[in-house]
Amino acid sequence: MFNPPTLEDLQETRRANEKLVLRALESKPEWVETELAKTTSLALSHLRAALASLLDQGRVRRLPGTGTRAVYGLADPGLADVPATPLTSDAKKVRDYLEGRADSALYMSDQLRMSREDVMTALSLLNAHGMITCTFVGSLVIFRLKEMQALGQEQAAPAAAEKAEKPSKKKQVA
Repeated sequence: MFNPPTLEDLQETRRANEKLVLRALESKPEWVETELAKTTSLALSHLRAALASLLDQGRVRRLPGTGTRAVYGLADPGLADVPATPLTSDAKKVRDYLEGRADSALYMSDQLRMSREDVMTALSLLNAHGMITCTFVGSLVIFRLKEMQALGQEQAAPAAAEKAEKPSKKKQVA
């Protein structure tokens, strides 16, 4: 009997595929999508899923190619690898600033009257919490908050559990 893969199985496969892609990207600065598929032995659909996830995480960037050839390389948004400690006041300030907008660290530092280093430290902490994504526009890195529906679901779960624990105040009708 066929058992379809669980969401956990699919995520594990995607993470394994991401590691294969990252390993290949570390060996050469630019890869054409088809060469990357051959090197990693991944089906094009699996490669594209891994690339989409890595693009969203800001670990890979799409480079200018010739014609319709998709070219990819490693991305370095300049974020430090920090532990997911509680958010600092600077991190909260940057998070609040990014609500509904996307911006570069340099422009954020100007708007928030913070040093660029403090903004990058705050962005690194937000990244450790999985709250931001980055997009490359030429050599410029644009940061934005991740989709709120995903973050909203994480916050909705404890609220639903709280609601379930509280006894209902409705009158029972006999």
